Amino acid sequence: MLFNSFDYLIFLPLVVLAYWLCPRRLRIGLLIAASYYFYMHSFKIYGLLLLGLTAANYLLGLGLAQAKESYRRLVLIAGIAFNLGMLALFKYTNLLLDTLNKGLDTLGTGLHLESIHSTGIADLPIILPLGISFFVFEFIHYLTDVFKGSAPVKNPLRFALFASFFPSQIAGPIKRYQDFDKQLDKPATIKSDDIYAGLWLISRGLFKKVALGDNLAPVVQAGFANPAQLGTGEAWLAVLAFAFQIYYDFSGYTDMGRGSAMLFGFSLPENFNMPYLARSLKDFWHRWHISLSTWLRDYLYIPLGGSRRGELGTLANLFTTMLLGGLWHGASWTFLLWGAFHGAGLGLNRIYEGFLNKPENAALKKAGETWLGQALAYVVTMVTVLVGWVLFYAHNLPQALGVLKAMFLPQAASADCMVTHLTVHSTLLPAAALYGTAMLACWGVKRAPALPSPAFLPPRVVAHSCALLALFIITIELAPRLASPFIYFQF
Repeated sequence: MLFNSFDYLIFLPLVVLAYWLCPRRLRIGLLIAASYYFYMHSFKIYGLLLLGLTAANYLLGLGLAQAKESYRRLVLIAGIAFNLGMLALFKYTNLLLDTLNKGLDTLGTGLHLESIHSTGIADLPIILPLGISFFVFEFIHYLTDVFKGSAPVKNPLRFALFASFFPSQIAGPIKRYQDFDKQLDKPATIKSDDIYAGLWLISRGLFKKVALGDNLAPVVQAGFANPAQLGTGEAWLAVLAFAFQIYYDFSGYTDMGRGSAMLFGFSLPENFNMPYLARSLKDFWHRWHISLSTWLRDYLYIPLGGSRRGELGTLANLFTTMLLGGLWHGASWTFLLWGAFHGAGLGLNRIYEGFLNKPENAALKKAGETWLGQALAYVVTMVTVLVGWVLFYAHNLPQALGVLKAMFLPQAASADCMVTHLTVHSTLLPAAALYGTAMLACWGVKRAPALPSPAFLPPRVVAHSCALLALFIITIELAPRLASPFIYFQF
């Protein structure tokens, strides 16, 4: 089920109403049932996979807590291997088969040996289960923390809800089980402020996804479809369009998920903090997909040795972490290249920071702290991020190189290039202007002193209802004819 579907518009209010009306002892079971219905809405078989992963990791967690010290590490390794094995089976089997077939064909051609040819095994009919990467990361986090001494979840229903909770089910944010489980013990009440905040988050996320992200999608598709047609300006416009499309698409989904969770009295972690204001690649990863970047830090970078193995070891750990983080995003070598690119960039970022911190470079460090130095740092960071997004979006390396060539080698656009036309002749510009104005207004309201409400204003609930309805109507009016799938569903 999609957050931006008519089905969800009916599903969410019904589940919220049932949740608060039913006895407290039945609420966990109700949310589990709703979450499985949500997950199985498109493919019923998904439910069996989720149930199997949940049961296996529940038993592994109990086994870890009860195992003798000499066996605990073996149980942990077995649990991580099981989860990664399931991820590899569904996500990377066909990538490995394709790579093997192409490699054998190339080897046979190069050696002029007809006996060496592809395996003949075509792609297997494997349907990638939605959100499996997020499930696996949450389960690995759970097992690792239990191994380190955290208490396991002994109640199977509470663990099942942690695994299946529908607001964070498909594309995160990646939850920490300790934070989620303790919320089940809070008083079974909800404040009106939480309801308003949740509804506003859902509405804002829907606007970002539908009015902004979906309107940017045709511009991106037109730009990457035929890089040879791109002029330099159109290439930059197409890549910028994708940078904002993936941000509005993913952060919009996260907003809707976090807002939905608030209606049940749950809090999910923030996933974005204005990433395109970053002034270094390190700063960017502190702001972008925060739940993933902190997971990679805690469960991959630090176990690899972090910064404890000297400068070369630290750089190697950074590169390895981002390389595997890139591969986690998808079964494509372009994702691996994107991860390697960011790993190398973070390494250079670290080397440069170390260079600036030397006493003899104090003047250069001070110059970098001026407005001109900060502006230059911002431009370098954003150009780096945009180059990375080319690798992320491209279906293959020639396509990525074609777009990068158009970006950095001045050339005129073909008459068939539709990038500028699609940007101007859509509801994108009005939607962007409206969103920008709203953001400025919210910023101004937050900084302004609190004023007493005039007596003639309508009651708060009426005011909020009218504003939410107006935003919903505006979102529908600004939506394009064709909706685009959530980008992070494929991961």
